[in-house]
Amino acid sequence: MSLAPVFGENVFPFGTHVYREPCLDLDGVLRDLPLLKRYGFNMIKIQEHWAADERREGEYDFSRVEQVIKRADELDLGVYLGLTMEQAPAWIWRKYPDCHFVYSDGRRHNQPTQYTIPMDGKPGPCWDHPGVRAAAARFIGELARKLGQNKNIWAWNTFQEIGFWPNTAGKLGFCYCPHTLARFREWLREKYETLEALNATWQINYGIWDEVEPPRREEPLAPFIDWRYFMDDVYLARQLAFKTKALKDNDPLQRPVFSHADTPRVGSGAEWRWARVGDFFGTSNYPKWNNGHPWDDPVESDEQALRNEIWEEMMLCTDLARCNNGRDRALWGAEFQGGPISTSLHFGRVPSPNDLRVWLLAGLACGMTGISFWNHRVERFWKEANGFGLLDPIGDSSERMEAVSRIGSTIQAHGEFFALSQPPRAQVALLVNEDSYHFFQACNGDVINHYRYNMRGWYARLLRLGIPVDFLDVEEVIAGDLAHYSAAILTMPLSLDGGYFAHLSAFVAAGGALIAEACPGRWDKYGWTTLNQLIDAGEEVFGAKHGELVMVKEPGATPRWMPAERRFGEFDPPAVLGGVGEFADLEVRASFYLQRLEPTTGEAILKQGDEVVGVTNRYGAGHGILIGTFLGFGALAYQSADGDTDRFLELVLARAGVKPERCGSLLRRRRVLHDMEAWFFINLSAEPVTETIDVTGFRVAADLLGDCLTENKETDITITVEGTNLACLLLSPMRESSPSVLPSDLSR
Repeated sequence: MSLAPVFGENVFPFGTHVYREPCLDLDGVLRDLPLLKRYGFNMIKIQEHWAADERREGEYDFSRVEQVIKRADELDLGVYLGLTMEQAPAWIWRKYPDCHFVYSDGRRHNQPTQYTIPMDGKPGPCWDHPGVRAAAARFIGELARKLGQNKNIWAWNTFQEIGFWPNTAGKLGFCYCPHTLARFREWLREKYETLEALNATWQINYGIWDEVEPPRREEPLAPFIDWRYFMDDVYLARQLAFKTKALKDNDPLQRPVFSHADTPRVGSGAEWRWARVGDFFGTSNYPKWNNGHPWDDPVESDEQALRNEIWEEMMLCTDLARCNNGRDRALWGAEFQGGPISTSLHFGRVPSPNDLRVWLLAGLACGMTGISFWNHRVERFWKEANGFGLLDPIGDSSERMEAVSRIGSTIQAHGEFFALSQPPRAQVALLVNEDSYHFFQACNGDVINHYRYNMRGWYARLLRLGIPVDFLDVEEVIAGDLAHYSAAILTMPLSLDGGYFAHLSAFVAAGGALIAEACPGRWDKYGWTTLNQLIDAGEEVFGAKHGELVMVKEPGATPRWMPAERRFGEFDPPAVLGGVGEFADLEVRASFYLQRLEPTTGEAILKQGDEVVGVTNRYGAGHGILIGTFLGFGALAYQSADGDTDRFLELVLARAGVKPERCGSLLRRRRVLHDMEAWFFINLSAEPVTETIDVTGFRVAADLLGDCLTENKETDITITVEGTNLACLLLSPMRESSPSVLPSDLSR
């Protein structure tokens, strides 16, 4: 979807949040708008609140919001307007006392004194309640008709940081109210058609549909998989859909509608369902909120911390949001950190101008087509007080605001390109499976953390190898999208559905490379073990049978992810695996599981002593590769003991025709629009890197920030990128180009 006609030609939406209730100083907000215009912003964000604007049923007061919109219009500023429907008015709770979310034990989630902070009023009322849903739709319709008369509204946001949080519902989650349980049964009827089919799948014994319920006490039960999918993927998508419909049915100018997630959940597929409801999608980016994971090697310098902010908090999160959003659609950094993180008495470091530089370039490198900071001035209330703003409470300038202004002006100079260009499709797909996510979520302990940590580690390995990846959801695999990739990776695939694996087998047979970690399909999607300890057809695809499974200790003295042994000697000692054949002399660290294999038609590529623990197998025109351990765990932990794992993985992928995107020591990411390209150079080392790069067929149209190009020749250029930093060049063709093609058709 091209958004340029809505925002104006050559416009990259570049804005900042300015207003939400409670607002202590509306006059101050209005005074600040000309200042933001001078700093080069072309858009502001307004967060609208149902509780503030319909305090009495049927009485709508949008006057405060409209003051801000109209003043913005006078200054030629666009408006991104977000709904905060979870902050429902008090009369809703009085009129519909049964509209609360309900926990599995029957307790109501009751919070009548709702504020914007914390959490924007979440979780709000249950939207399966027909009275509340109808009242919300009426309000949204009135808002769209009234505020929609203002032509400077650029986009509507139906849900800011989607989710039920915060709650204490545990793994079972919301909502056990009669309305949601009735909808759950309806959905199950559509999915299974007959009660007999549901009973057979769940291995349960219901006599009538009204008896069917989700689990209320125990998680590792077959119904949990369907229950969590319904609440996370179906319920939340339906919530977005009714809000979207109310806006589109009543907006006189039919502006685009979107929503955005907070930090994307690695390994979950729910955001694919959320994103596809609207015209585009967005994400929150607060790089200094988290820094690494407790299982990682310690972060012991500012340089290491900044590296984590670049690769994880910006690139991983943006790549994941870009992929669940879909191709050829806008992707917004809908909440982009502007000031220090503040959580009650814990006050974070103020972002430096260089922090903001690298965050912005990393977001652009991964495909952001619009950015809105949170927010223009620091927060005023309690938990988030004195945090997040580009400006302090008093004063009209700051180093961070000046830096954002400079970078924003350079982006706007190439606004059309950055608003419409996209990264080319990657060669490698990291497969995301929502049922697997819920399987691990239901397991004892915090096993979902293992699943997410391992996939995160795979991304980190591939990134530092210079291999961009796309995350691919189950529905996209079923739709045939996997055919666009050279290789696909199944991380920690212990729970697999046979029908899904049939699509992966077809991908291999057609010429693709499928890399699976240990024990693919040891359980089916509903938690039943398979007799062969591998998914049906797994032996044929991978050319090996399951031999023996052991668990291996970590190399460190104090475990990070391993459970405590039940008895001495339960786990094998730390293990290093040796490469075979062309992988000889390479050593790979084993983590968590170690699956020993009995090759049939497969060729050994990894061994532990005489035991085969990794195989590659010709299957049709492609290859199935089974690696009997979890390679993601060691990517960021015990790195000194990781051996040659990165090099091993690079060779495995090279066999599949995957070529790294590197320019010497620099990693490269690209964005493409017709015959124009942006090349982003990423230096994750601590020292400056200078490289001479072949640009045959291109000429340098711009050094985006004017600080990396040191020599510019006809066929090659020389650039220098400072340590732990990024740079960007815009390139255009040397001569008249051929007819342009859509970005999705480009494979270069």
